[in-house]
Amino acid sequence: MKKTIIFTIIFILALLPCFSFSASADYYNMNLEDMRSDAYLLINVDTGTTVFSQNADKQLKCASLVKTATAIVVVENCENLDATVTVTESSLAPLENVSSANSGLKAGEKISVRNLMYCMMMENSNDAANVLAEYVGGTIDDFVVMMNDLAKELGCKNTHFTNPHGLDEEGEYTSANDMYLLTKYAMNLSVIADMAAIVDYTVPATNMSDARELNTRTDIVERGSRYFYDYAKGFKVGMTDEAKRCASVVATKDAYTYIAIVLGCPNECIDGCGYSDNTALYEARRMLRWAVRELKMTTIAEPSDIITDIPVALSSDADHVRLVPEKQIQALLLSTVDESSLEYILDVQQDVKAPVEKCDVLGTVKIKYADSVIAEVNLVAGDSVSRNGLMFTGYIIKTIFTSPVFIVIAIIALIVLLVYIFKIYNRYKKQQKQARDRLREIKEQNYASDADLHLFDKQ
Repeated sequence: MKKTIIFTIIFILALLPCFSFSASADYYNMNLEDMRSDAYLLINVDTGTTVFSQNADKQLKCASLVKTATAIVVVENCENLDATVTVTESSLAPLENVSSANSGLKAGEKISVRNLMYCMMMENSNDAANVLAEYVGGTIDDFVVMMNDLAKELGCKNTHFTNPHGLDEEGEYTSANDMYLLTKYAMNLSVIADMAAIVDYTVPATNMSDARELNTRTDIVERGSRYFYDYAKGFKVGMTDEAKRCASVVATKDAYTYIAIVLGCPNECIDGCGYSDNTALYEARRMLRWAVRELKMTTIAEPSDIITDIPVALSSDADHVRLVPEKQIQALLLSTVDESSLEYILDVQQDVKAPVEKCDVLGTVKIKYADSVIAEVNLVAGDSVSRNGLMFTGYIIKTIFTSPVFIVIAIIALIVLLVYIFKIYNRYKKQQKQARDRLREIKEQNYASDADLHLFDKQ
């Protein structure tokens, strides 16, 4: 009664040894050779599928990508983003004589939280990051504590922040995996997502400055840029001497979203333009283009598909129950992968007894490719199976009389019975002995009496 597995599928991922999966490395070598970064990562957000991964847990600096965490802490701890902030000398002092991206903020200048965030997110303004940190945290150091608390809450295992802007400092590091977690969280905060995707913005004039015209540093979203990518939705770029070129990019196509993280790309010319390119954006775009072009989300199992069936006892209606997926299964697929490359691992109950209700979970199925599990789902009963009362009664009786507990109790009872019988027998034997002894005494007494009578007669 067993059915053949109904999956009609083709699956993804034949990866380089340095990627998430290890099989079919040649395919990926042809598409993504000569990656320059120290670490990179591409994940499909909808499924959590890792498409590419190299040194994803390696602790590295990430330059202005740190500002993703800064923006999250600001948004989640500032009730009014339009509140006016007065720039302080203490917030600007750490950046004195430091050559870095700034918005030219001045002590005493009044500017809103929102506009400070635009400066920070679009043009990587380090002074804006410091002003925000002091405003929200009370002090910059206290704000950094909040940043590290956020990282822990999101499950970051290789991250430690020492400042809110990302300039090189001893002890500051993150990883591609951790930056993915931070970027994924930030993209779901609409205020930050909008700022990360916008190309141009005007900060109104303040009490100490004319209007500021901002243009994004994340050129992958700017049409006309040589880094432009149609499906990119932002996110952040940065560069320092130690971190080198870094980028996080969110891209969406056909309702599916990818996040690319690139850390530690050399600052070099790669397209013959004669000056240094943003190599991190190039590598992020290469991964995204490949994924959008080659991968597709495909349904590989439906709740109506019969995966297998298993025996069921104590029913006169059926001796087997059909198992189906608990829910629809989807996966990223490559059309070049042959169906024979997939492996189905069933883990089902072997001792099922009626009654069985439809949708009862009775096992799982894992789909594997290249020794990696690509999908897993519960297997549930496709139909209800009723229980036969007479068969159930017989089963209970048999279970009782063959159970270890019953056997132990029976043995104890038998021992008690034997002890009791032994005591009764001993008592009986003792009583018999006492009776014989009494009879013997009586006979001896009678004998003595007879002897006395004979002696009397002789006298």
